[in-house]
Amino acid sequence: MELKIAARNFHLNDALEKYAKKKVEKLERFSHHIIDGDLILEKDKARSIVELNLSVKHSVITSKVKNHDIYLGINEVFKKIERQLIKYEEKFMERKRIAQKTKRK
Repeated sequence: MELKIAARNFHLNDALEKYAKKKVEKLERFSHHIIDGDLILEKDKARSIVELNLSVKHSVITSKVKNHDIYLGINEVFKKIERQLIKYEEKFMERKRIAQKTKRK
């Protein structure tokens, strides 16, 4: 999976980029579904906005979080995406089961 990281209104330091890539490694168990992703980090005056867009088979999964701390925002956005990927995977498996049942008849 290829992840593109973009920073808006601030300079992306190595520690933050390394932290985000470490979080992406946890999503590797879903790698058979994920094609690529975009992580957008944006800082305003008092808050930061973290947005993660993942391209998966037949769909796009998006999560956006507003938080005061950018590291906490990254944590939250990856937790949301993980929940969404689990739900997507369950739906995908259910479709396969239904397709197998209809073939047998």
